[in-house]
Amino acid sequence: MHSRESITWTRRRIAPALLFLSLALPCAGFAQQSIGELYATDASVKGSVILAGSGTSVLSGSQIAAGAQTATLKLERGGSVLVCPGTSLSATSSQNGRQLLFSVSSGNLELDYPIGSASDSLLTPDFRLLLPGPGKIHVAVRINPNGDTCVQSLPMNESALVVSEAIGDESYQVKREEAVVFKGGHIQGATATRQSCGCPLPPPVQVARAAPPPAGPSKNPPPTSGAALAAAADAGAPVIPQEHLSVDAPFVFRGDETPPALTEVVAHLKLDSSEPIALHTTVLPPGKQKKEAVPKQQTVAQTPTEQKRSFFGKISAFFASIFH
Repeated sequence: MHSRESITWTRRRIAPALLFLSLALPCAGFAQQSIGELYATDASVKGSVILAGSGTSVLSGSQIAAGAQTATLKLERGGSVLVCPGTSLSATSSQNGRQLLFSVSSGNLELDYPIGSASDSLLTPDFRLLLPGPGKIHVAVRINPNGDTCVQSLPMNESALVVSEAIGDESYQVKREEAVVFKGGHIQGATATRQSCGCPLPPPVQVARAAPPPAGPSKNPPPTSGAALAAAADAGAPVIPQEHLSVDAPFVFRGDETPPALTEVVAHLKLDSSEPIALHTTVLPPGKQKKEAVPKQQTVAQTPTEQKRSFFGKISAFFASIFH
């Protein structure tokens, strides 16, 4: 024997399917209506589609399964339906296209479109959401696998949204800008919430930022002029005072007097730091060294015998020059 809970769970799953078939079968003998165009990068469609220039035209009775990105279904009558990531949505249109029937088992949806005097319906495993007109529908729905259903009336919603149990008689009217959570597929015990029931926000974009290069040593020399020192002082930079040395030393020279000692003159020098003295440095190239051979004078010592010969030789030469 089956337990009472298993029978209830089976009836919750079968009732929405029977209601969906009862609304879809009358349209089976007619040509399928185009619901809208699907714009998505990774969504898949099961059913009849027509490839269009801008998107994929989805016909009545098709199922849209969104991938990692949100799929957008732009309706033929205006407005759009957002199929959040990981959500499968079935859509069926009436013969005249004035009524739409949506069916979803789990996931998130956002409905944003105008509606005339007719009414649309959204089926979940446990509830039926009635979206009456005329006005504008702006509703978000989230269904968890455990049966918890979140219904939110978003800003600019003008429809009196009514939530009723698929098996049961209880119903709940969601007020404007109200979000309600229904636990375990029951109207009783509904609680208000401040959380969003629509599509989750996309992850933030990570932007890489390069750190600025470290400041190296300044190539500019420290200010030395008076204007540069004043500008550095106004900017708050430390100013290093620079002292200039000037010499005032009178020198007196008299040719008829003996010059004074240099020590006494230097001792009386007077220093003055009011006027700078310009010292110019001149670097001379190295001089060429002259390598000249210095003749060495060689002195040959003569013996006493050689000295005598030389003396007599000079006398002989003298007399020879006289008698020549």
